[in-house]
Amino acid sequence: ADEYWDLLRQGRTAVRPVPERRFGRPVDHHAGLLPDVLRFDPESFLLSEADVAAMDPQALLLLEEVSGALHHAGYRPAELRGRRIGVYVGGRTTHTPDGEKLDQARNPVAVTGQNYLAANLSQYFDFRGPALVVDTACSSALVAMDMAVQALRAGAVESAVVAGVSLLADDRALRVFGQRGLLNPGAEFHVFDRRASGVVLGEGVGAVVLKPLASARADGDRILAVLQGIAINNDGRTAGPATPNPEAQREVMAEALARSGHHPQDIGWVEANGSGSAITDLIELNAIQAVYRSGSARPVALGSVKPNIGHPLAAEGIAAFIKVVLMLHHKEQVPFRSGQEPLEHFDLDASPLYFPREPRPWPRTGDIAALNCFADGGTNAHLLLAPAPHGHQARRGPVPHPPLDRRVVVRGTPEPPAPRAVLFWDGFRPRARAAAGGGGLYWDAYREDGSGDR
Repeated sequence: ADEYWDLLRQGRTAVRPVPERRFGRPVDHHAGLLPDVLRFDPESFLLSEADVAAMDPQALLLLEEVSGALHHAGYRPAELRGRRIGVYVGGRTTHTPDGEKLDQARNPVAVTGQNYLAANLSQYFDFRGPALVVDTACSSALVAMDMAVQALRAGAVESAVVAGVSLLADDRALRVFGQRGLLNPGAEFHVFDRRASGVVLGEGVGAVVLKPLASARADGDRILAVLQGIAINNDGRTAGPATPNPEAQREVMAEALARSGHHPQDIGWVEANGSGSAITDLIELNAIQAVYRSGSARPVALGSVKPNIGHPLAAEGIAAFIKVVLMLHHKEQVPFRSGQEPLEHFDLDASPLYFPREPRPWPRTGDIAALNCFADGGTNAHLLLAPAPHGHQARRGPVPHPPLDRRVVVRGTPEPPAPRAVLFWDGFRPRARAAAGGGGLYWDAYREDGSGDR
């Protein structure tokens, strides 16, 4: 979280050229990528190397990320065993292990089903609430969050882990977005900007722990933010699966706002979906203004995480959610990397909407944040977040995470070791050995053993 916060606060981007070795062929695009080589510690999560070799790397990242989220919340996993904790994951798997790895796996069923993105978490942590995976494309993690909220309100679970994950296992997503004419050919992901020319893809994983506010206060938990309203809907019939419905966008925002009990003027930040298309970005801007600033001149800041990290597909919602939580926790709004060239058909200067250009303290008025996440296929999510309750005294703090021995490569090929430097003496070694009858020289022992002692 600290590195992510630094990236956001400094207005930097994690987008970079896609290296040729990533997909085994040149890819003339940029993306927000995790390291090309990912490693995992099987023993720490009670897994065999054979199972790990066959598993979807997304499932392994989720194990690490959820463990980190629990420790960050102040809980060691042993404290939570056997408790009614739900697992709600937004994700999608296209992973198919090769036949040899599948034959060698001890638990082949655990490496082939999408449901195991969540089920592995319940298995390892011994959580007894429901474990499920939601796939609504880009809004997956926030739809999963809505299901968690419903379970918490009904008392069906005492707390919930909500996560989102997306890895680019191959170049399929790049090819599909390219065929649809949606892929950005440049190095920058522009949003609400006339330079917008499509999507820059990304990948990532994130997890949060949710709990009813009364329970969190009673248990002395550290509270980073409070989720006060969430709503989900769908665009219904439109011109196509990627064509937004302006009315549906306004409706989902208004519904979440009503559930939160707040007024439009209470909102000081809107974390926008931002599609990277001038037309769909314009539709979203108009919807935001209609719901949050119709008839009001009070300024409201806009931002989007996508110029910082690309579009991480099923992990988009959780990435934006964590960004907003961090801003509320630090009481600071972060700069927006795009929008310097405003859209042609929206007069930003004449509206109350603005893009912050540097880190700034959160204004005293308008301390509520709103968040949009609109998906291919039309499933829209909107939620509102408030800062932690004033005066709450936490008795728990983050606990150190046990060290991990990430020795097993689960994605990518490690770089071969650098070639040994050739020394001047190397040219003389064969003749020297022959002259000495092959008995070896002092220098030979030093080179081979790493010391002068034998």
